Amino acid sequence: MGQDFATLAPTCRFATSQSEGDLLCHCAQVPESVVQQAVTEDGVDNLAGIIKATEAGSGCTACHCRINRVLQGLPAKCGGRFDLCHGCGCISAICVCEAA
Repeated sequence: MGQDFATLAPTCRFATSQSEGDLLCHCAQVPESVVQQAVTEDGVDNLAGIIKATEAGSGCTACHCRINRVLQGLPAKCGGRFDLCHGCGCISAICVCEAA
């Protein structure tokens, strides 16, 4: 209980191994800010355009929901069960650590 969650090692294969900041697409290593810039400054208005402009969403497609949120003017993360656990870095839906 007294452990600092930021120093815990990831506990599942879906966990991040290091702090990845605001990465929206882990496959292509594209931060949310790059996708937001494509929308606000470059006028990209659809998922295919984001993939072409930034390569975000071109891998496993798990980030498509986050890309669509940015396209709608919302923050990429929704706080749902598929966000990463703040305790271990695993996807919350399958996390079994005490922080979940």
